[in-house]
Amino acid sequence: MKQSALRLSQLITPCCLVAALAIPSTALGAGFQISETSVSGLGRAFAGAGVAGDDLSDMFYNPGGLFLTSGRGLQVGASLIDTESSFQGSGSPFGGFPDDGGETGVVPNLYYATPENGSLKFGLAITAPFGLATEYEPGWAGRYQGLRSELTTIDINPVLAYRFSNAVTAGIGLSAQYADAELGRAGFLGPGVPDGKSTVSGDNWGYGFNLGAMFTPAPATRIGIGYRSQIEQELEGGLDVISPTGMSILSTGAIAEVTLPETAYLSFAQGLGDRATLLASARWTRWSRFQELRIRLANGLPDVVTPENWDDTMTLGIGINYQLNDSWTVRAGYAYDESPVPDEFRTVRIPDSNRDWFTLGGSYRAPSGFTVDFGYAYLSSDDAPINETTVIAGPPTSPVVVQSNLAGSYEGSASIFGVQLQWPLN
Repeated sequence: MKQSALRLSQLITPCCLVAALAIPSTALGAGFQISETSVSGLGRAFAGAGVAGDDLSDMFYNPGGLFLTSGRGLQVGASLIDTESSFQGSGSPFGGFPDDGGETGVVPNLYYATPENGSLKFGLAITAPFGLATEYEPGWAGRYQGLRSELTTIDINPVLAYRFSNAVTAGIGLSAQYADAELGRAGFLGPGVPDGKSTVSGDNWGYGFNLGAMFTPAPATRIGIGYRSQIEQELEGGLDVISPTGMSILSTGAIAEVTLPETAYLSFAQGLGDRATLLASARWTRWSRFQELRIRLANGLPDVVTPENWDDTMTLGIGINYQLNDSWTVRAGYAYDESPVPDEFRTVRIPDSNRDWFTLGGSYRAPSGFTVDFGYAYLSSDDAPINETTVIAGPPTSPVVVQSNLAGSYEGSASIFGVQLQWPLN
């Protein structure tokens, strides 16, 4: 047991825990932000978000846009994300093979809206605004930096909108957001000894708000502003360390403190004749709040802190809706999505880089008003260099510090397929 305790001390050095607990995203928005909150929006690269008027998702970006849909309605959609990436480089001094860590995931959404009641209208949005799903093979070159990373969020967001006049509407909402995370990495037990594994898991409810306003200066022109607040999450759970044989070495409490950042939206929609609508939008995300990741450990162990030093980002999009006839609408769009991750702070859990979105979509509307939306996006990411060093053994049990370095570059792309159903419930 004494020997196990010595190895355990090496497994849970602060730098090791930091590598295990970084919270990234494979959701293909900047950082670990999920953009796929609407399939109609996917088809136009989310241009005009909040003022587009082609589905109920406007309430997520701008509660004032809730008045763009009439009557009672229900909307359910999902986007399938399929990532393709490759890593070229090496880990040292313990070797291993390259791996991409990509996974296929599904992002759902649900919206409900009531009819107008005088100047008021109520809506409910249930979305997943942040998330991740990455998994590397156990023997890969960066196993001491990270293996499995999974973050799920569910945001329950009731909103209330008010019509001041035909030209001005506004709204406000509250968010109750559940977050659940599981993150793991390999544990170094000595040269030539099979690796152990450490896993941190935790969950939490956090709370925030959103608000927005829509202006209609001319019948074919809409301008919207929206804001979603930051949400403080303290993911409370535990750290589990196991040996190569699966024996539990340690199980103790842990809390990871993460601020999910606020976002601000500016959107524009301009009718071009009877059939076409030009849409544009800008999204600002305050990722500079993510300056460090702090983990608090139980049993008197000190906090673990790692610098992140992320930057604020902008996402710019432009798109078009074109109504072919009373039943069919087609869409297309392009967006440029900045990454918040500086090159010197990139990790295997967040091999994030700037990306370009190219999107297509369409809708079929039945005479009853029932609508099927579909969308496709191809994402091309810039190359992402990485040079990440992790301390995997050292004091207090040994005077020698052992490090694992992963150096190389990621390159990748992704395809997103979405389907969505809209029901009028009048």
